[in-house]
Amino acid sequence: MLRVGLLGLALGLASCGTNSTFKPKSQYPPDPWVKGYSNPDDCLGGEQLAALNFELPDYPRRAFNGGLQGWAIIRLDVSASGMPENVSVERDVPSGFFGGNARKAVENWRFEPPKDGLMQNCRVLLRYRLGTVSIGG
Repeated sequence: MLRVGLLGLALGLASCGTNSTFKPKSQYPPDPWVKGYSNPDDCLGGEQLAALNFELPDYPRRAFNGGLQGWAIIRLDVSASGMPENVSVERDVPSGFFGGNARKAVENWRFEPPKDGLMQNCRVLLRYRLGTVSIGG
């Protein structure tokens, strides 16, 4: 009788836990060609755009729970002191799920101060895939 009670308690507690496993319900859309969104003089990350302090955004709960995957291209300028300015969403796929989340994260990043005093029209690709977030190239 005691074993049955303990088994019931264990099953009851197990059912109270949240399921934090990502279950994809959409295919990951192909990465965009970020250079296609830019002009030859724009910065596109790499050595020019060196982040000193950054945190990747959390996967948006609504997208995670819905099994959605996608990406966001964030456009920004970097001030002479290395602060992001004019941060905006260039494009996000699927629209409305990842852009705002990515923009808020990039607004808090800090960059190495640009050698020429200012960098304009920089772009960063953030991928939301299989429940994790990464920076694209």
